Parts: sequence; C-alpha cells; structure tokens
Amino acid sequence: MEQYSQDHDDAERIKESPRREKIDSTLVCRKHEIFNVVETIANEKILDVMSRMELCTCEQCICDVLALALNMLPPKYVTSHAGKQYIQLEAYKKQLETDVAFALMKACMTVKEAPNHVNETDKSE
Repeated sequence: MEQYSQDHDDAERIKESPRREKIDSTLVCRKHEIFNVVETIANEKILDVMSRMELCTCEQCICDVLALALNMLPPKYVTSHAGKQYIQLEAYKKQLETDVAFALMKACMTVKEAPNHVNETDKSE
C-alpha cells in the first residue's frame, strides 16, 4: 500500500511540475507552420536532378531518392515567415542547395544501381 501511495504522489508532482507547462506549451506549435527547409529544397530540385542523371521518375523512385537524400542531410527547421526570410540569405541558401543537390545525386546513384520497383518491361513477362 505504501508503494502505491508513493507512486500516486509522484504522479501528482509530475502533473504540477514546470515541466508539464513546457510540454503543454509545445502543443501550441501545432497552430503555427513549422517546416524543414532541406525537405522543401529537395522537393524543388529532385525531378531536375533525376532527369539529368537519366533516372526513372516513377513515384516509387522519386520517394526512394528523396528518402535516401533526406536521411543523409541534417534537417533545418524554421517557422513560417521569419524562417522563410532567414533562408533567403544568399550564402546560407546557396550552401543548403549545394548540400541538397549532392545528397540527391548520391541517392540517385544508389537507386539507379538497385531500383525498388518493377520495370514496365518486367511486368509483361
């Protein structure tokens, strides 16, 4: 019975702790737009890079390349308007674009070597 009482008291302290307020305040972020700049740039560049590398642009290959590339890059999260202004800084944006393009090319080579889909010619056999 004593253990139950102690566990109950601990649970009550957690409910009242400042940490609980921090947890609640993070839920406020759901009301505001938060996005990954790296993912945005990758989505803008992916078809161009895949075309230049003569890679299949079916939905499966696009998703595979995007997932591989994004896993190679650290995310850069920003919030709405202020974040969009920050990434407009030319030096920062150019470096991000270069990093994303390099990761997309590496991902394209990986997918090209071992595509994760059935070719149209394979379907007819």
